[in-house]
Amino acid sequence: GRLEDEREALDATLPERLHKSVLQMAVEGKLVPQDPADEPASALLDRIREERAKLIKEKKIKAPKGGESVIYLGSDGRRYEKRGKGEPVCIDDEIPFDIPEGWEWARFESVLYNRDAERIPVSVAEREKLEKRYDYYGASGAIDKVDKYLFDKPLLLIGEDGANLLARTKPIAFMARGQYWVNNHAHVLDGLSEVLLEYIALFINSISLAPYVTGTAQPKMNQAKMNSILIPLPPEEEQARILKRVAELKVLVTNR
Repeated sequence: GRLEDEREALDATLPERLHKSVLQMAVEGKLVPQDPADEPASALLDRIREERAKLIKEKKIKAPKGGESVIYLGSDGRRYEKRGKGEPVCIDDEIPFDIPEGWEWARFESVLYNRDAERIPVSVAEREKLEKRYDYYGASGAIDKVDKYLFDKPLLLIGEDGANLLARTKPIAFMARGQYWVNNHAHVLDGLSEVLLEYIALFINSISLAPYVTGTAQPKMNQAKMNSILIPLPPEEEQARILKRVAELKVLVTNR
């Protein structure tokens, strides 16, 4: 009867709900133990900044608007953000939860390098004439194949527009590997390591993007909004442990 139907409906959503709480625990530092021997996330952020400076100098990426964001813990125990030469601003009201020692809060734009400028859309009509060789990615994954590629390394793609930004029936952040093409419906992000990109994907898939989305009929998450997302950044060794544990638990939870 009705109760059985309700229980079946509940059972059907249980794996998804469990996976969601696993992701939540993971990004709050509650899924795997911290190791004081890990290099702290602050050192990782330093390396990311060095690489960014190099890429800006080589004109491969643009300098962040308003200067680089640096978030730190003040002597009063509150979090402050300093941009370029500006005055530090207290951002405590933006911090959603406490993070373990060795972790850092950082703006999305401070952690990854944006490669959206290299995307090129190809119309359906044009694609019909092409030999199907390389994956052609859109907002929710590969949607076609084309005869040339734009990217030739593992990169993180995040859907830029479409109902899935709010509905989240599919992961909004996913890795693209091999040689492939990306249209203008997915943000393209590069980073210091594949582990870092995978951890950011996990984080983005664990949060609601509603605060960063504009438009309701045509939801869109533009670069500026995406760049403002606060990331709880663990040490790189811990990122690897988190990813491994989440993968193990996903198999248990979803039986696949």
